[in-house]
Amino acid sequence: MSRNTDEELLRLVGAKIRELRKAKKLSLQELAYILEMEKSNLSVIENGRSNPQLLTYAKIASALGVNLRDLFDVSFNFESFIKLPVTYKARKHKKDRIDK
Repeated sequence: MSRNTDEELLRLVGAKIRELRKAKKLSLQELAYILEMEKSNLSVIENGRSNPQLLTYAKIASALGVNLRDLFDVSFNFESFIKLPVTYKARKHKKDRIDK
């Protein structure tokens, strides 16, 4: 079972994207071309070293001819994910606005 960390989820989703791409017999370069994305950027996603925006995931799913949910069909315990210690800290916005 997975470690239920941010990094593990990104790695699993990236591996799923790679699996789906290879099932479609697309090279990394070909999929990157379809997405109008640099090959290196797509590689970083597939290797789980990037946290893309939702719209990027949607474009990848569309280019692969799958549903968005298929990208997240991975062995990951989503139920216990939220129970991890919080590593994200929201940035506080400064209220030092100058009114004119």
